[in-house]
Amino acid sequence: AVSIIGSTVTGCSAWDGGVVWAENSESLSIAGVDFINNTAFGSSSVLYLDNVKQTSIIDASFTGNNVVSVIQTINSEIDWACRLGRWMPTKGAVFGDFSAPECNLCPDGYFGNTSGLANSSCSGQCTKGHFCEAGTGHPEPCPAGRYSPVIGAPREEFCIPCAPGQYQPLAGQSDCLTCPAGSFSPDVGLSACDPCPRGGYCEEA
Repeated sequence: AVSIIGSTVTGCSAWDGGVVWAENSESLSIAGVDFINNTAFGSSSVLYLDNVKQTSIIDASFTGNNVVSVIQTINSEIDWACRLGRWMPTKGAVFGDFSAPECNLCPDGYFGNTSGLANSSCSGQCTKGHFCEAGTGHPEPCPAGRYSPVIGAPREEFCIPCAPGQYQPLAGQSDCLTCPAGSFSPDVGLSACDPCPRGGYCEEA
């Protein structure tokens, strides 16, 4: 078992795995570590993991590490403990500058309601009646008076106002309701219908 905790690691170099080469190991734990300007001449300027049974990376940043990949895994997976609404590849090669638990944002129109998400599809597309901006953990409901009939709505502007003659009293809905006989709604985006005025009548819209 290997642990790296509470430190800054900078200026290391090697052929592969500029900071750590771990092979046939039970576990690797990294917490509170900044990896800065490390280098490898082959691959993986920071971590090279081959057949490591359990790897956890918590509260770590990777900046300016110079090579094709920063992390390379073979028969190994990483638990990043990302925040909700974020993802990180758990195996293969990882590139560029990044940090955990910030990780990568789930894209517009998708949400991530659990940790351990390994690709940009996250937990799936935003559900009907809701919208999901980048980094959403749980789908946000369209407000009362609006609806969304499609999956994958990326922003609140995609919630459609109910048409005149319709209403929607609840948030997070995929359609609007028709005003019943004896009531009306003269404007768009209403959450309730008004009673028909005296001297008039209102059929069902």
